[in-house]
Amino acid sequence: MLSDLAQQGPASYFPRPETPVTFNFDQGLAAEETFPIADLQRVMTTVLDRDRGRALEYVSLGYDAERDKILYPPTQGELALGYPGLRAEVARWIGRTQGVAGLDADHVILTSGSVQAIALAVSALLNPGEGALVEKATFPYAMRFMQMRGADVRAVEIDEHGLVPDSLVQRLGELERDGVRPKLLYVIPTFQLPTCVVMPEDRRRRLLEIAEEWNLVVLEDSIYADLRYGGEPVPSLLSLDTGGRVLQSHGFSKNLAPGLRLGWISAAPALVRGLAAVRQDLGVSQWTSRAMELFLVEGLLDPHIAAANQVYRRKRDVAVTAVRRHCGDLVTFDVPDGGFYLWLRMGDDVDWVKAQHEAAERGVFCRPGERFLGERDGQAFLRLAYSHAADDEIERGIAVLGEAITSNVR
Repeated sequence: MLSDLAQQGPASYFPRPETPVTFNFDQGLAAEETFPIADLQRVMTTVLDRDRGRALEYVSLGYDAERDKILYPPTQGELALGYPGLRAEVARWIGRTQGVAGLDADHVILTSGSVQAIALAVSALLNPGEGALVEKATFPYAMRFMQMRGADVRAVEIDEHGLVPDSLVQRLGELERDGVRPKLLYVIPTFQLPTCVVMPEDRRRRLLEIAEEWNLVVLEDSIYADLRYGGEPVPSLLSLDTGGRVLQSHGFSKNLAPGLRLGWISAAPALVRGLAAVRQDLGVSQWTSRAMELFLVEGLLDPHIAAANQVYRRKRDVAVTAVRRHCGDLVTFDVPDGGFYLWLRMGDDVDWVKAQHEAAERGVFCRPGERFLGERDGQAFLRLAYSHAADDEIERGIAVLGEAITSNVR
């Protein structure tokens, strides 16, 4: 009775450990010690005390105090777009932090995390058979959504500076020769997943020129962009866009707490309305949205991000020191200026299959490179997430990983 898609089983992004996990370097989870629990308790309670049952409705209901009467406005727009108060605050925050002028609530749609934002964009923009482009190593969910939509997905080369514009032009030419209309480019320009590289400004401008030439819509995944603790900031694609063709997905999962399940897309109102047209889940939590509106109004987000980034800087430094100490020159990597990961390349003389198996048997849980690159291309890579583990676990777990690597040199 299952559909063909369901019979394929769940996607294999998340490896299933066969032994108990002692050191979890797999998922890019925000560190629990950074969660602003006291502030979240206060704003959630304040909203309930202030708005009472109206905070627990599907949509915003008005209130006539003189007649002690609830007012029922049209609900269709808010069910699809989300609570207007938070949308307006998110627009103000983006405008201030990214230097984007003219944003308001009509430029934002709220979603259940940034993953739903990506899914809505794919559904709203791609017809079966149309062309989509992704970086060669990328977020697997985004590619999965495109494949489920029946898109023709092509991979664009990346290097130490992110997406390679010449490769993008080449792939676009291939689509054209194959009679496929290229429609959407999905890209993570800041702290790219899984490599954590940052695309420089000149390359971003060239990317947007290509998008204009080929009439592409660009989906900029900005979920890691706030997690910078080194280097100089680079303008977002959204801030550089002059043609209204960039949608930017973002959310609170990495910079605040994943359990809030609140994300968004910021884009031109016509694109936002397109995303709303394919939505059928009755929106996000009214209570949580009102609480996060208050969190932003009180100016709590920016200092929280600054404090959290100090934690991630420390964890990164612990991880970098441990990899250098325990793996030596058997792995190579660049030290990232932000994000949650080290992208490790195994030396050619390392039997990575055996090393990976031994590390797993001893409780080290990591994300193999093939989950991002494909089985053949990804065998020599490992994404190590240091964001969630305690400092002593980072050191001890990488020591175990290093022993597995050094004992499996050909």
